[in-house]
Amino acid sequence: MPFTAVMAGAAVLLALVVRPSVLRGDFRWIDLALIVYLALMALQLVPLSPARRLALSPAARSIDLRLRVDAPADALADAPHPLTLDAGATLQSVWLGAAAVLTFWCGRSLFARRGIRTGARGIAGIGFVLAAVGIAQHVTSPHSVYWGRTFTYTEPFGPFMNRSDFATWLIMALPLAGGYLLARLQSKQDQSGEPLHADAFDNTAMFLTVAMGLMAAGLMVGLSRSGLIGATAAAISLWMFSERRLHRRSRAWFLGGVAALALVALAFASTTAVSRRIAETLNTNASSGRVAIWRATLPIVRDFWLTGTGAGAYERAMLVYQPAPHETYFNHAHNEYLQLLTEGGLTLAVPAVLAAIAAVVCIRRRLSADRTPIYWVRAGAASGLIAVAVQSLWETGLRRPANALLFAVIAAIAMHSAGERSKSGDR
Repeated sequence: MPFTAVMAGAAVLLALVVRPSVLRGDFRWIDLALIVYLALMALQLVPLSPARRLALSPAARSIDLRLRVDAPADALADAPHPLTLDAGATLQSVWLGAAAVLTFWCGRSLFARRGIRTGARGIAGIGFVLAAVGIAQHVTSPHSVYWGRTFTYTEPFGPFMNRSDFATWLIMALPLAGGYLLARLQSKQDQSGEPLHADAFDNTAMFLTVAMGLMAAGLMVGLSRSGLIGATAAAISLWMFSERRLHRRSRAWFLGGVAALALVALAFASTTAVSRRIAETLNTNASSGRVAIWRATLPIVRDFWLTGTGAGAYERAMLVYQPAPHETYFNHAHNEYLQLLTEGGLTLAVPAVLAAIAAVVCIRRRLSADRTPIYWVRAGAASGLIAVAVQSLWETGLRRPANALLFAVIAAIAMHSAGERSKSGDR
């Protein structure tokens, strides 16, 4: 059984226990958009008659003739086939999407009652371990996963097969930990009535600081350019969220903390590796660079503009569309938004955009209304979402199961309603 199917099954069991509230209140539109998105993605697996399939996706015929040995000369004489070009990959995408949506709904309901602080501490702890293992593995055995299986043409980081997917997880966890740290310090400020100061640091605050430093170091060791840009976007976002919530002295402490994190990260940097990554960034003529991949992807978007190639089917379509020379194999678009258009066309892009708009509106309302220290945890989660949105201009890290589930959890933290919480519960 595929791992994503196991994840979806676990998410279903969680939903049966939690019984999340869906399609109610402020969440009505985002939940509806998510349900429509999942339903349309699943419909890509439904076999259609040749005439109907060609009417919805005329370009699928050329893919069939190139890649299917059983494709008949007469298109209308073909057997029924689904819209997707890769049914196995689409089924995996459906399982992953269902697991992420159910996790989001369950997290949203759980965090409305209690557990915000526990969840933030848990994610910071996982980030601490992940960064430590990733750094140690990279230094001692850069081509292996957990010092076990070795790969020749890639450098895994921890459980991730490439540095950018590793960075995707960290740039979500890092601002959340920062937001939780600010929430603890804000609580102490509310009790004392004084601006934030160094004496406010307790053992938990120290742990969060160390975890953030190690995650920042992991980002620098990984040298994912998109990850570093995403982390910068998260820091700027959290700084902007602090404008009306912190005293001037407190904001100075905040800025000093960000600077300290940057210095810790730079201490782990390799001058040679940084120079090499800068040279790769400036080399825009490479046949395997981002621009080349995007150019090769655009014809697929034009040919499959309505229904797409099928969720997860980008790799199969690129077998036909990738131009020579085939020095490397384009297995994803290195742009989440472009890949969404490629695999789902307008059919999936429309509900995805509506869900994103509804989420932004909901988060803004929650941030405006929250007057408790938990505001900072929300702000940290929102900053993590912004970081991934920026990184997704160059990567597709959210397609990794661990990243998709963490995205669902921090989205639930950012959007949860405080109306159901217990006054005495651990938020």
